[in-house]
Amino acid sequence: MLDEILDDEKFSTIMKRHVFECVEYLLKNDRAFSAMANLDLVKFDPELPDYISSTFTAPVIVFTLAGYTFSSAKLTPEELSFEAGFGKENFASVVSFPLGAIVQILVENSPILVNFSVYKTQKSQLEKSMSALMSNPNNKDLFKK
Repeated sequence: MLDEILDDEKFSTIMKRHVFECVEYLLKNDRAFSAMANLDLVKFDPELPDYISSTFTAPVIVFTLAGYTFSSAKLTPEELSFEAGFGKENFASVVSFPLGAIVQILVENSPILVNFSVYKTQKSQLEKSMSALMSNPNNKDLFKK
């Protein structure tokens, strides 16, 4: 039963909204915080050099938003992005990830939000829909040339 809840799309939407509201509160109230996110869903622009990205070995990564990183933060109902520096030379990159990728928000190293929902990317939802469509033998000819 727990897996059904955590994997439920409606529950995931509720959690994403809760993450949004929490981050919005922290940004509006000028409160530094850390966000722990699923590394697979994090994007860097420009991409980080291999000697930096190869040090990320855990399935999650923690970003501390304070100072310039905090002031550069942009929040939408779908995504959090900010500028950050990496490595000894402070390699600059814009970091972005969907709000559903955030698994924990911390203030002063204490969790204030934990997101247990299973985040599904739009791609995985599209693949699921396509699989359902193609499972009907009458639809197999729809995509043939």
